[in-house]
Amino acid sequence: MKKLAEISELFESKAYSPGDIPDDLLEECVRFRTSIYIKEGYLPEPERTTLPDSYDAQSAHICVHEKKSGQLAGYCRMIIDHPLPLPILELYPDLADHLNTPVEISRFSVLHPWRGRLNPAGMAPIFQLARELLILSRNHNLLQWSCLIDDRFQKLCERFFKMDFHVLGKPAMYMGSPTVPCLIKISESIRNNIHNPDYTAFWGAKDLQDWVQELESDES
Repeated sequence: MKKLAEISELFESKAYSPGDIPDDLLEECVRFRTSIYIKEGYLPEPERTTLPDSYDAQSAHICVHEKKSGQLAGYCRMIIDHPLPLPILELYPDLADHLNTPVEISRFSVLHPWRGRLNPAGMAPIFQLARELLILSRNHNLLQWSCLIDDRFQKLCERFFKMDFHVLGKPAMYMGSPTVPCLIKISESIRNNIHNPDYTAFWGAKDLQDWVQELESDES
């Protein structure tokens, strides 16, 4: 089996600040994420569209493309809480005074061959998305993310990725599945993973290396 470092070289990733993503690429991303959500049963077929929604204009967009084919392999967005409030507050308005973060991670989507492979090498696009999210967070001094996440997927991420989820409410039906509102503490999630030898290549970005060194210094 190829190592994560080798497979990661097959992909290229990029984060676009709000308003900076080219229109044709945003259309590709919307088409990509919508098709995956339909295949997974989260959206009914009539929802198929290439039109951005009201949150895309206030989101940073992260794209992972296969280098050889140029095909989009992974996508997510980081919604900023202005001018519209975060989607999580639409479903859980009582969290307005307790959220303590200006961003929400949304529309996390990965191409079928790279979904469900519970090993580091087989999940390279997911790691690429996560790394771009971390670098973006580092650059903007973000300490935690909010998200609305499928209840089952949240448990999987917590177990497999050792992410530091804090569930803020009971499951509610959202986009066709039981969904929970969560805060993800970024530093704690990094601490849970920095000593895992399988993830060595994941910390290759300089911004993340600096962050890891700071966290390790805090522990000593």
